[in-house]
Amino acid sequence: MDNLLEPARRPHRLRQCLSKTAIPVVLALAGLLAPQARAAQEASWPTRQVRIIVPYGPGGIADISARSIAQKMAENTGQPFVVENKPGADTRIGTEYVARMSGDSHILLLGGGGFAVNNALFDKLPYDTASDFIPVGLVVSNPLLLVTGIQQPYANLGELIAAAKNGETITLASGGNGTLSHMSMELLSAAMGAPITHVPYKGGSAHTSDVVGGRVTGIFENPSSALPVLRAGRYKAIAITSAARNPAMPDVPTVAESGAADFEVVNWFGLFAPAGVPEAAVERMAAALTQALQARDLRERFMRDGVAVGGPTTREFGRFVASETEKWAEVVRTRNISVDR
Repeated sequence: MDNLLEPARRPHRLRQCLSKTAIPVVLALAGLLAPQARAAQEASWPTRQVRIIVPYGPGGIADISARSIAQKMAENTGQPFVVENKPGADTRIGTEYVARMSGDSHILLLGGGGFAVNNALFDKLPYDTASDFIPVGLVVSNPLLLVTGIQQPYANLGELIAAAKNGETITLASGGNGTLSHMSMELLSAAMGAPITHVPYKGGSAHTSDVVGGRVTGIFENPSSALPVLRAGRYKAIAITSAARNPAMPDVPTVAESGAADFEVVNWFGLFAPAGVPEAAVERMAAALTQALQARDLRERFMRDGVAVGGPTTREFGRFVASETEKWAEVVRTRNISVDR
């Protein structure tokens, strides 16, 4: 009987031998093909839902710009783009969240001025902006308006600075220590050699009633926030921080025109991917962003408020961010700016 059963056993033994030989071969092939498969997938980015993390609260220009591009990118790529607000700790919470997602090409950060300023403000960040992120592209940018309440006697920036130098108390509000409105005030004070008192608020629009009511002299504010108050006749704009006059506000002189040579402050927001994302995916991201920003309705929506749409991508955008980081680090150092840690 044993001999009769022997032929039936042979295929089983053959399969065992083949299995012992084939498994290493299959594993080796899988190892060779996996990078190629991943590269092909990244070259066709996005292949699933993309999350855009906004380290600011809802309703501001950061949130609005993220939702605007998310809608257009979803329409153009056929994949959903979801915006998630993760505010707090001077944008560090949301920024750290993305930094921890190394290699994930389906999560993006909408970073702004805080991305460049925080390196100098905080002794120990839980991330490195230079090595933990890959620049994708500039989304929107705008100058700030220096506005005062209409009851203030200063017709222009020159008069305000002269008053400060003559001993009058000039106070400028901000959204908090280390915010761009605060940094702009410090840069102006240094450039003009004029004493200006900083009055920090806890973000949002808490400062508006105090500026309108004259309890604070003024503030450097985003046009999107300032223009409705200006149009209501409760603010007056005495300077703008762009290098040239803004077409949306041609009658407002620049700070540089008013005596602070080369003064320029840009409020910007751009997309970043976490480190480790393949270059092919980053290029796809940049192309998708550029396409989204070409939408006429999106551009018109922002340009009405003096906000520029689009700009450099990938490496060129990275150079811009590096220059902003260096600029604000110098201001923090020379003005001895500190924040609560």
